[in-house]
Amino acid sequence: MANKKIRITGGQLKSRYLSFDGNDSLKPTKSYIRETIFNVVKVDRNMNSLDLFSGSGILSAEAISRGINKSTLVESNNKSYMRIKDEYSLLGIDNYEIYCIDVLRYLKTNQAIEYDLIFIDAPYNTNLLEKSIILLDEFNYLSQNTYIYYEQRKKDYNQKLVSIITKTHNILKDLNIGDVSYTIAKIKEK
Repeated sequence: MANKKIRITGGQLKSRYLSFDGNDSLKPTKSYIRETIFNVVKVDRNMNSLDLFSGSGILSAEAISRGINKSTLVESNNKSYMRIKDEYSLLGIDNYEIYCIDVLRYLKTNQAIEYDLIFIDAPYNTNLLEKSIILLDEFNYLSQNTYIYYEQRKKDYNQKLVSIITKTHNILKDLNIGDVSYTIAKIKEK
C-alpha cells in the first residue's frame, strides 16, 4: 500500500509532514481533533506524555512540536515502530522513547507511571481501549496523570470508560466528529 502523509498542525514543526504506511488499520487522529486536544491541553516543557497504540506517531509529534518535554510511545507493530523512528529522525525529533511491545503488557510491567498526558488511540473492532483504561486505573496511572485523551468509533461508544475515568478525572470534552468519538479529561483537583 502507498505511503500517506499527515501534517503537524501547530508548534515548532507546524506544517511539517509525517509519512505513514497507508494500510487500513492505521487511522491517524484528524487535524481538527488534534487542534481541539491542544486547545484544551496546554503543554509545556515540564510535561511528559504516554502515547499508547502510537500508529503513525502523530499525537506525540504534535505534543513535541508544541513544547512537551518528552513523549513515550508504545506501538506493537514493528513496521509502524520502525516508520516512527525514521520519520522522527527526519524531523529532528529526539526527545522521545519508543517501545515495540504489546500495550497491555507494557502497562502491566512499566515502572514509571507518572505521565502528564496520556493518549489512547486503540485499533477499532477490538476491546483494547477498554482493557487499556482498566489497566491504567488498576495500576494507578490515572491517579498520577493530569490529562487523558482517548478516541473510539462513535457507533462503539462505551459509557463504561467514562465511568472509570471519572473516578479520578473530570470530563472536559466528550464529543463526536464524523464517525469518531473522542474524550478529553483532566484530573480532579485535590
